[in-house]
Amino acid sequence: MFFARPVIATVLLLAGTLLMASCASRSEQSGLEEIEEVIGLLEESFIDSDRANRELLTHAAIEGIIDYLDEPYTSYLTSSHFDHFNEQLRGDRGNFEGIGAEVIERDGQVMILGPLAGSPADQAGLRPGDIVLEVDGRSLEGINLFDAVNLIRGPKDSEVILHILRAGDPTPFDVPVVRDTIELISVFSRIHEPGVGYIRVDSFDAEAARLFKEAIERLTEQGARGLVLDLRNNAGGLVDAAVSVVSEFVQSGRVFIWQELDGEETPWDVTGSGTAYDLPLVVLVNSFSASASEIVAGAIQDNGRGVVVGTTTFGKGSVNVLNDLESGAGLYVTIARWLTPSGWLIEGNGIQPDVVVGTGFNVQAAQRVSALARTLCAAYNQEREELQDLESFAMALEDLCGLRSVPVPASEGDAQLATAVAELRKQIG
Repeated sequence: MFFARPVIATVLLLAGTLLMASCASRSEQSGLEEIEEVIGLLEESFIDSDRANRELLTHAAIEGIIDYLDEPYTSYLTSSHFDHFNEQLRGDRGNFEGIGAEVIERDGQVMILGPLAGSPADQAGLRPGDIVLEVDGRSLEGINLFDAVNLIRGPKDSEVILHILRAGDPTPFDVPVVRDTIELISVFSRIHEPGVGYIRVDSFDAEAARLFKEAIERLTEQGARGLVLDLRNNAGGLVDAAVSVVSEFVQSGRVFIWQELDGEETPWDVTGSGTAYDLPLVVLVNSFSASASEIVAGAIQDNGRGVVVGTTTFGKGSVNVLNDLESGAGLYVTIARWLTPSGWLIEGNGIQPDVVVGTGFNVQAAQRVSALARTLCAAYNQEREELQDLESFAMALEDLCGLRSVPVPASEGDAQLATAVAELRKQIG
């Protein structure tokens, strides 16, 4: 089973027995025997026995291997996290109580990929790209994403305080959010205006392909003469679901190219079982459209099947395989890269829209700016008296260090959607 979704944690690797089975040489075997010996000695004699139990030490060793690889999408999932991840991808997510925001791990930090429309997170003013530093005063440093999500979730009508770092702001701030019941639906559709159908795909789970086909049929029956496909803030999901969505619009051709780490390439083509080959199409993307979303947008663009509107996408173009371990845990491994049909490398580049609307969000650059601002503020606070002689510099730093962002409600206007509709009108007349 292959996935195209930003991984949900960077921790741990193989179980010891699986590692032993996969080793080929005597030197590798002896290395593993040495690790086992060290764990045994610590378990027997380390003064803090609570920290030196075999499970924790094994996980720490695995975490060290993952850290050494320094690859953001290779990770280990405990058995409970593995089961939850599979439930999400099967589409068994149902309803839950929480704030209604999808989060990912980025450079060891918990980032909000996007609040669901109308959710408590949306109403509280949380934005894509916000970093969650603390939950109810508890730091998320060193906590994996699944455990962070469990801290954020909670019963309906209860309040959670998120300590947020926003790009460009030197000082984090608190955002109170009142939890509610969140209904998760991977595909949402409506008639946006006469003749214009709108389909939003929030996740490419196992139900997305079926729901998407049904949405097209329903909208065309209601008079839609063209479609806007909204993939903004979509983190990805199953590759097969992405192929099915592209296949609804492209009768023959390539969806993407699978590039092995040794450079060998394998093309993946459409299924030939679509229903909307002649239906005018515009695809909406933004800086938080990732992975499977980028496969879809790139395939539609390269096949000349529709217009892509928005901002440059996230740039997650790695092929990941989720392996079942004998222990019941899972190992998520990056094994290849995605290329668009024309050969464009998605990883690190993203998909460039045909029509740019809005300002893109460079996650890494924004984080560096925020880190620099915090460093300057810390230096200013430590050397305040010495810097008073540089009056203008001191005043500027004092203004900077005093900044606080006030979360703003989502705007009722949507320039990207308006532009998408205008582009669609050009096609349908």
